[in-house]
Amino acid sequence: MMLRKFSTVAAQWLWTAVLVSLLAACASAPPPAPAPAPLPRAERLAQLGFEKTDDGYVLNLPGPLLFETGSDVLSDGAKQVLSKLAVDLRALEIAKLRLFGHTDNVGTAEFNRNLSSRRADAVAQFLATNGFASEALERRGFGFDRPLASNDTPEGRAKNRRVSVVVPFE
Repeated sequence: MMLRKFSTVAAQWLWTAVLVSLLAACASAPPPAPAPAPLPRAERLAQLGFEKTDDGYVLNLPGPLLFETGSDVLSDGAKQVLSKLAVDLRALEIAKLRLFGHTDNVGTAEFNRNLSSRRADAVAQFLATNGFASEALERRGFGFDRPLASNDTPEGRAKNRRVSVVVPFE
């Protein structure tokens, strides 16, 4: 009789332990949701401000953000913007860039072509110190040959003073 009582108590205890274990398993946190699929490169470039053009994906960095008038020395603000851009582009595994300098039409064509080339070089040199191979950074100065806006107004001239960062199509 004592053995039967012990077996019944042991069985009840075992069932209780099994039920508690099952309930505990049900109460545990669900598995984490899968990470969202990464966006295609074109969408990620668009999030950074790049626009798709015939030349590739283009980001026009306004001259006043980058340089003082008539200067090819990068401002401190420009260095912060370019540092972040370099990190973002390297995260997208982009290794080659084209850097096109542009100016407004104030001054001679030769002066503006030289200034735009020096500005493209300044951006390239900075990006080279931030993880890009110098030989993978094509640089070109267009002077005032490729305006975005009319040079007839101060606002239009400001839009034309820029450095374009181009991610070429692969």
